[in-house]
Formats: sequence, structure tokens, C-alpha cells
Amino acid sequence: MSVSMIKERIGDSKFHFDRTYYSEPQIYDFITLYQIGDLYCQGGYSIGEHRQYCYEISYIVTGKGYYSTNENKYPVKAGDIYLNVPDELHNGLANTVDPFRYFYVGFTFNSDNNDQNPFIHTQKMFDRVKCPVTQDRLDVKTPFLNIFHELINLKEYSSLMIKIYLHQLILLTYRNFFEQWEKEYIPQKEASNSKNIVYQVVNYIDNNLFNIKELPQIANELGYSYSYLSHIFSRETGLSMQEYYNQKRFEKAGELLKNGELNITEIAEMLQYQSINSFSKAFRKNIGISPSEYQALYSKGKPEL
Repeated sequence: MSVSMIKERIGDSKFHFDRTYYSEPQIYDFITLYQIGDLYCQGGYSIGEHRQYCYEISYIVTGKGYYSTNENKYPVKAGDIYLNVPDELHNGLANTVDPFRYFYVGFTFNSDNNDQNPFIHTQKMFDRVKCPVTQDRLDVKTPFLNIFHELINLKEYSSLMIKIYLHQLILLTYRNFFEQWEKEYIPQKEASNSKNIVYQVVNYIDNNLFNIKELPQIANELGYSYSYLSHIFSRETGLSMQEYYNQKRFEKAGELLKNGELNITEIAEMLQYQSINSFSKAFRKNIGISPSEYQALYSKGKPEL
């Protein structure tokens, strides 16, 4: 992203937090940081076509629209990750009714000490990505937020923490685009073992919480029948898959409500509820109070229930 493009983007935004280091790039071992920020767009806002100076990872926090790479357009929505590599032509347009808010980070991979550089393979794979958009399964949002927190609250060890979070962000993005690692983690010779099957289910739910629309999706992804998977899971854990899935959704809902970054409607959508009413009803039934009451408690600084 060019420096001139940064200046163009600020005027038409609802909110823009931006840190640029083009004149003094920040080196974090094997990664050089040039820019990081948080942009909440106005409806119909255009990023403006520009040629990429460095690698850029964008995470769509809310809303929708499209990004383009070399004039090929790709729809993007909340929960998507978009990857740009150097020398590409890049543009984007926010939806007029539901404009996106997105986090972004611009960086390069350092070529020094190639024999010891753990990011060599990551860079090569980023350069081979054919479709630049994918859904986030692994919570890329959190290291973004952690970096922002360090930048606005600089203190002892902030530089070290930013390095850790930046490396984590890049590696989580890599894993999101190249998901085969997840299935290869469990040795094939043990795949029939009940406990490993349960682990696969737990691992899938934990890492895909925002993307599961219905539970049979898990069986399809893992290569089992849904009835068989349900039986094994209940027998080994004492919980049904639905109960475990709901439990994780309520845990994540609680985190998001306490965080206060998203409103209740956005949280309901992220957790795949059909409506805010169905989310509120389920939350009240399991937690004992409504989402708005829960959020109000934490906004006042009261302790956990």
C-alpha cells in the first residue's frame, strides 16, 4: 500500500486507527512491519486502486463489500481474511448499506539468515495463493486486537509482545489458507480410536465456531456419518454434540459481550443464530439473564456470575 493511499483513506471513514512505519520500518526478527490499523468505513467507501508495496493481511470485522486483486473482484464479509502480496493491484469497495470495518497489517518477510528463518515456507505459500479470500477459523482477530492494545498502551516489553502477536497473526493466516494441517495432526493409524474421533470433533468445533451452520457439517468435514459421530461423542463425553457446541457458543458469546466491541445483533450473526430473538432466548435459558443484561453488568465493572 502506498503512502499516498494512506492519506486518501482517512477522510471518508467513520473511524480510523492507523500506525505507519514506511520511513522507519519496525523489524521484528524475520518480519518487517510497515503499517497496521483499524478502519471503519462509510457506506460505499472505496479504498482506491493501488499497487501493493508489501504483503497485507486484512480481516473483515463487520459488514461486507468486495476487494479486488488485479481487477478480479471477490465478495468479502465479516469473518473473512484477505491476503495481498507485493506488486498486485488492489482495491476495495464497502457495501452502501452494511459497510465493512476491517483490520489490516502491511509487512514483508526478511531474507536474512535464510537457514534459520521459520517463515521461508510461509512466504512461498503466500505467493502461491490463488484465491485471496478465506474464512477465519482460528481467531485472527485476537492478535490484531492485542497489537492495537500494546500500541496505545506502550510499556515495558510492548515491543516483544507486538513481535509475538505479529508472528502469531501471520502464522494463523497461513493456517487458515492451508487447512490440511488440522486433519493431518492426528495420525491416520489412530483415526479409528474413539478418543481421537472425539478430539477431532472438539478441535473442529473450537476452531470453526463462527462457521458452523449445522452439526452434520462436522461429520461431512471429518468423513463420518452424523449418527455414528454423535453416538461416539455422547458415549465418550457424556454430552451430545449439540450440548458441547452450544456450550462453546455461550462461552464465546460471553467473551464478546464483555469485550463490548460488537453489538448483540452482530454477535448473534457471528455465532450463526437465525435471529437476535433466538440468540437472546437461548442465552437467557442457559445463563439466566438476557445478553443485554449480561453486557450491562460487565460495562459497570461487576464481577463474573
